[in-house]
Amino acid sequence: MEYRQLGSTGLTVSAIGCGTWELGGREWGEIGTEDALAVLRHAYDQGVTFFDTADQYGGGRSEQLLGEAFGARSDVVIATKVGYPLESDGWFVRRGSPPQFNSSRAYITTTIEGSLRRLQREAIDLYQLHQAPPQEQWDEAFATLEELKGAGQIRHYGVSVNVETGLRVLRETGAECLMFVYNLLTPEPEAELFPLAERKGVGVIARTPLASGFLTGKVTAATQFGPGDFRGLWPRERREGESARAAAFAFLATNDRTPSQAALRFCLAHPTVSAVVPGMMSVAQVTDGVAALAASPLSDAELDRVRAIWASWE
Repeated sequence: MEYRQLGSTGLTVSAIGCGTWELGGREWGEIGTEDALAVLRHAYDQGVTFFDTADQYGGGRSEQLLGEAFGARSDVVIATKVGYPLESDGWFVRRGSPPQFNSSRAYITTTIEGSLRRLQREAIDLYQLHQAPPQEQWDEAFATLEELKGAGQIRHYGVSVNVETGLRVLRETGAECLMFVYNLLTPEPEAELFPLAERKGVGVIARTPLASGFLTGKVTAATQFGPGDFRGLWPRERREGESARAAAFAFLATNDRTPSQAALRFCLAHPTVSAVVPGMMSVAQVTDGVAALAASPLSDAELDRVRAIWASWE
């Protein structure tokens, strides 16, 4: 395993992290408790020390699994997220579409207690807003995060963003880490977000590095998703588009690296990336993901070809 610094936080994280949305069940289909715990423990045995979750994944189940697997282990860094309220049945609160988001002081200071309890921790290593707060809650949200940090309930805080909101967060707040989509199909962060994050010493977590499975070589427009898997709700046009664009990078799979490993190597080739957090739903996925670090890095010629493909999309 390779380990990197998470920006200027002082936290050391495994370059390959473990995304745990899938382990919560619901939006990705159900997974048994023992199977989920086996994934987490195998990841740790393989050197993974960074785990990303959210209070709403599986209605809190993902956090609970992490608490059961690791408790307060000091060598495991856990990042969780806040902001999407849930109904009593564990599904998103909706006031129309998309789901309602709440980053008020009252909501955050109440909700963090549940996360701490489920994670079995006295403090959360990295507490993230699940999206940038709305304008009317902007100052309140970041002031609340500073308050929680001062009180010792969180050690560091960040935000899950897109490019536009990420730039604003970097310019206007004390956020210590950003999480955003970065993969072979989504190169936009390279233009402005990466350079500014690097200049400010802000950690970068690349989420969705496998493009929800389309960069694994195993998911196509024709894939039949299981019951509860949210990808089955995507319009066919979206699935066809993702599949066609992903196919353009098939050349990156070689004798010593799978399509998934090539996609992860691509993300980790950027020096500003602290960690990638592919979702892991099986022991085999953990093994394949961690093995990306033993696979050959992408060559300059391959990276040039990647950028030529991007240019053809413009």
